[in-house]
Amino acid sequence: MSNHTEPTCPNDHTSDSLNIGNAAEKSPVDLKPRVWPLFAISLAEVVFISILQGAFILAFLFATRGDGQSLQEAVRGLPSRLMHPPLFLLMLCLSGFSMIGFAFLFGRMSAKHRHISTIERLGLQWPTIPLTSFLCLMIGSVPVLLISVGIVMLINMVLPGDETGLALYKDITNGWAVALIVLIGVLPGFGEELFFRGFIQRRMLQRYRPSVAIGVTSALFGLFHVTPHGIALATIIGVWLGVIAWRTNSIWPSVCCHAFINSGWNIYQVGRFNWGFPDVPPIWFGIVGSAVVLAAFAISVRILRTQDPNLDQLRSEFA
Repeated sequence: MSNHTEPTCPNDHTSDSLNIGNAAEKSPVDLKPRVWPLFAISLAEVVFISILQGAFILAFLFATRGDGQSLQEAVRGLPSRLMHPPLFLLMLCLSGFSMIGFAFLFGRMSAKHRHISTIERLGLQWPTIPLTSFLCLMIGSVPVLLISVGIVMLINMVLPGDETGLALYKDITNGWAVALIVLIGVLPGFGEELFFRGFIQRRMLQRYRPSVAIGVTSALFGLFHVTPHGIALATIIGVWLGVIAWRTNSIWPSVCCHAFINSGWNIYQVGRFNWGFPDVPPIWFGIVGSAVVLAAFAISVRILRTQDPNLDQLRSEFA
């Protein structure tokens, strides 16, 4: 009887350990974050805001309905009554604070899951650009606004828009005008940037190339504005704000630009109806203004091109 020992391969244990190591190592596909929750959360936010504002409108309708007035008559005059500054600003606060709440709630959950700070997850870290660059980016946003307004005017030739919103600016007092200009800049400027450019776009950038991430985020941002005119306006401006937030790796510059656009547009509308602003500015103002905003836009592009968005660090959060 002979002792027979099975031959062993000296590389067997090494191969096993390598296989275990490869199995444990995550593939690039595994590192990609899921993006479908973003669409579900966006839809939930729209539904929540709609229910909140709908409940307020119904309460206002029945509380102010006159004796003997039919429901149809009360509903018919409702849109123009909701353009009364206090009511409009209250609904603005309902939607603005709801959006901020959604962004912080789900941003906090996402940050906790990935073991990063909420500030980093939502892009609330301060950018490296100087304050003068903030001002340049804000003024440089005007050409983008004018292009989007021009496209809306073309759409309006084919599909006339509802001008009920203009009732907001008619006979508004100076006090309410100031409140409108401030709140319509601050609340949507911060809330919408926090949710769209902070919560949604930063997650998209971790999964897709910048053009896709910014494009999808801008489309969602546009759809949030409901009407064809609002969708076109917001989508175009959203692309510009998305590029700013991406290149600076922070939402604060886009917040300032968004607030500047909103407040500036409403200063013009209030001034047009109440402060004697001309519908069309004088030629000299147009020439000087065009030179200033185009120069600011060119400098803004140069500023953004010098910034490093640091996508590697952003995507490493999912490593």
